[in-house]
Amino acid sequence: MPATQFSLDQKIITLDARPDRLDLRDRIFTPRVQSLPPSWPADKDIATELSAYLGKGLVLYQGNEGACTGFGLAAVVNYLLWLRDRASIKTSPRQLYHLAKLYDEWPGEDYTGSSCRGALKGWHKHGVCAEELWPYTVKPDGSVPAFEAPAENWATDAVTRPLGVYYRVEKDDITAMMAALYEAGALYVSANVHQGWALMQPKSKKRPPAVFQSMSQLPVIKWPATSQGGHAFALIGYTRQGFIVQNSWSTDWGFSGFAILTFEDWLANGTDAWTVALGVPIEHGALSHNARPSRSRADVQSAFRSALSSSSAKREGFSLFTAGARDTARKGPPLLTMDQAYGLTIVMENNGSIGPRLTDVENVRAGVKRIVYESPRAWYDKLPAANKPAVLRIAVIAHGGLNSEQDSINRICAMAPYFLENGIYPLFVTWRTGALETFADIVKDALPGLFPEAGGISDMLKTLKDKALEGFDRTVELATKKLGGDQWSQMKQNAEAASVAGFTPRGLVEMAENLKNLVADMGKKNVELHLIGHSAGSLINGHLIQLLSARGLAIETSTLMAPACTLDFANQTYRKVIEGGGLKRKDFHIYMMSDNREQDDNVIGVYHKSLLYLVSRAYEELQRMPLLGMAKSLDKNFQDFSNPDVAEWNIAAKSMTEQWNQFYWGKTIPAGFAATGHGLPEAFTQTLHIFNDPQMNYGAGTKADTSHGGFDNDVNVITAALLTILRREPDAKLDQPVVNLNY
Repeated sequence: MPATQFSLDQKIITLDARPDRLDLRDRIFTPRVQSLPPSWPADKDIATELSAYLGKGLVLYQGNEGACTGFGLAAVVNYLLWLRDRASIKTSPRQLYHLAKLYDEWPGEDYTGSSCRGALKGWHKHGVCAEELWPYTVKPDGSVPAFEAPAENWATDAVTRPLGVYYRVEKDDITAMMAALYEAGALYVSANVHQGWALMQPKSKKRPPAVFQSMSQLPVIKWPATSQGGHAFALIGYTRQGFIVQNSWSTDWGFSGFAILTFEDWLANGTDAWTVALGVPIEHGALSHNARPSRSRADVQSAFRSALSSSSAKREGFSLFTAGARDTARKGPPLLTMDQAYGLTIVMENNGSIGPRLTDVENVRAGVKRIVYESPRAWYDKLPAANKPAVLRIAVIAHGGLNSEQDSINRICAMAPYFLENGIYPLFVTWRTGALETFADIVKDALPGLFPEAGGISDMLKTLKDKALEGFDRTVELATKKLGGDQWSQMKQNAEAASVAGFTPRGLVEMAENLKNLVADMGKKNVELHLIGHSAGSLINGHLIQLLSARGLAIETSTLMAPACTLDFANQTYRKVIEGGGLKRKDFHIYMMSDNREQDDNVIGVYHKSLLYLVSRAYEELQRMPLLGMAKSLDKNFQDFSNPDVAEWNIAAKSMTEQWNQFYWGKTIPAGFAATGHGLPEAFTQTLHIFNDPQMNYGAGTKADTSHGGFDNDVNVITAALLTILRREPDAKLDQPVVNLNY
């Protein structure tokens, strides 16, 4: 629904309110049984109350901007707050409008308008702050800045004015709307408007007194007329003729900003109606950790934590109060809050586009600039001299891409403190695939009945011999090849798309540009860039390292954990940059499982090898594709392609395998180490770390079977990665030891 321009006397108003999409989860308002007065508010209240309301300047003016979803809701909130407390202050229509666009039903940013539901969600998730903390400035000509940044404490103030309950009112049920007005005091609505709404007072005409005496003073919006666009506004009462509109087109409109919308007009043009109630004001000290950091002793003492820039992020869940309690007994530094975690990560969606997550920036491009350029620099500048490292070390960490966004945020909350407390600024790449859950669904759908409920399968498999188990895995590979392969290809395409400029900002392109600007402004000698990638995160880092190299940026170290990329991809990315001098070969680290551990691993309990085996055998373009994270791909004993029938890898992979291994090892390729990691020449153990232990150490007394997904939970692996960045010996101590990566 495109925005339209509405001519209003000598003013131009943008109409861009979008009707809410159907959502069966909406709760529908049910009136209580009671008699309604003939009109509401009564004339006696009009004369005494609304005149005082007008005197406080609570009739708003949105200027030419189509910000009506924010202004309509602000009018409702202001009115309800005023009914509760005559000393209340005006709330921010800018915040409500900005969050409406963040929370509405349409993806991306390349559209105009917003919806009532989006504005209500924003209020529900964050509360609403005072107008002065997030201003909306209208210039004399009616123009409005595209964006105005809020004060740093807007989010803390907003939670003192939470939304209570809200219900959709059936828009065609006039009686229900009247009842809702009588019960709650105001309705938040949207409708298509027409020339009958052109009720601006001529400049030559004397303005009526800003005093209400009775409903008869209110002009009636004339209808029928052709609809011109969507508009959101407040209803604060009703008469026998229709509903009382409080508009946001200044006090020059109607009678000091008010008019009557007839019932017939509403029935023909109304689109959405919501009744709302104020929530309980929240004291600043009672906030959930999602809204405000905990102030534990460790937080207060940490210069690295104190230097973090504040951030506020889009929230999931039902309200301000859904965040879990802080684990005060947890070993190690306190977890980050969700808001802090979002301040350290770019969230990428389909085709590598950037998901809008920060609430107090103009758009996703500004969000990436905040995360990648502004915040690391501010953090480094704020550090006291006693804690400030000689250079700003930035570690870009790409997670495996197989889990949900929430899993990634939980990981950041637990992992980032160890980077920060050791003087390293972490930047995370969260890409929303949820692929592991998708793989589970694919397997279960493809092989119904083969997999008993929990407990049954393990008992059944214990009776199978190795050959039967291998055949069982082959069945899973064949059954899931099409759907699983499509999902894997989509993941790879998303990673690549993030590195290519498009019509919308792309995650890795924006990250690389901001890192280039940061290094240019601070000086190459003052910034170090380090890359860490886990599993499919090797795809992200492979594309990113090319972007950085193309911009003249050197990479100090690269650490890959169980990389799920092909040798062909590694040749085109990591090898190319290393040979071009953008990364030294001695600073290129790979962590992987031994082949014994790969074959002891499983995927969701139904495929009895590692994820890399499943990808290599079923999901890649070639069946039996050599992957960088598989020890066999690097072992000379598995590089004989003379007999395709018995070769470990597809014959079509011969060239990529030979090219990579000649580059990686040099003249002599070692053999016989893949099974356990033993026998690897000592010189190579400095950068190739083969994990053969049957268990990993997650810290705090927790151990788990060694697995593909466990590398970024293992305290020893993350400790080693940090020591690599800090250029310390493998047996050195960290300033903040890694003791707990359970999340």
